[in-house]
Amino acid sequence: MFTNEQLKAMIRQEIISEQYPYSEQDDQVLKNYLKAVLAELAQMNIRYKVEPDHFGSGFASYIQWFVYEDSGVQIEEDRFTRTENITGLHVLISRLAPVIGIGDADQTSSYILKTGAYSNGGQSVICEPKDLSVDSTRQQLANQLERLFMKYQFTILRKEDLESPLPFNADIPTIWRKKRDYLVWDAVLYWED
Repeated sequence: MFTNEQLKAMIRQEIISEQYPYSEQDDQVLKNYLKAVLAELAQMNIRYKVEPDHFGSGFASYIQWFVYEDSGVQIEEDRFTRTENITGLHVLISRLAPVIGIGDADQTSSYILKTGAYSNGGQSVICEPKDLSVDSTRQQLANQLERLFMKYQFTILRKEDLESPLPFNADIPTIWRKKRDYLVWDAVLYWED
């Protein structure tokens, strides 16, 4: 899917596409372009949470969204806390090429009932090609997302596109894998903290 030259450029944090909005070589232009996608999600009654820019630190070669439907939300309460368990999908949107990856996601958040203050939580992560899979209960949502992103000229990444060993030596600023174990994934979707 990617040439060695493209992979090397992505490792150097270089945009490899001439397609708009990537052609503008400006991350803010990409984020503004994605606002139209978010607007369409809202019209479809699909909920979303956008991860803070670069996860709040380092550099992330992708933007991460957590996307879900109301049917994926379960709420539990006891005397002291309210806990939201949400099942949905992560969408990883490359900052360097018009490609996305979609995989299952879960998120839990607990709040103190008396004050409404956040107390703890966690979420699943996508860090391997095998994580680009979707449970049958979320397949309809995944199909909607794929169609929407294809409308905006994005290519959907599959496990098979990213699971091969990286065909050259490199230093990738990733937190997910050691140098000797790099996959094509690590050149395309990486996060340095």
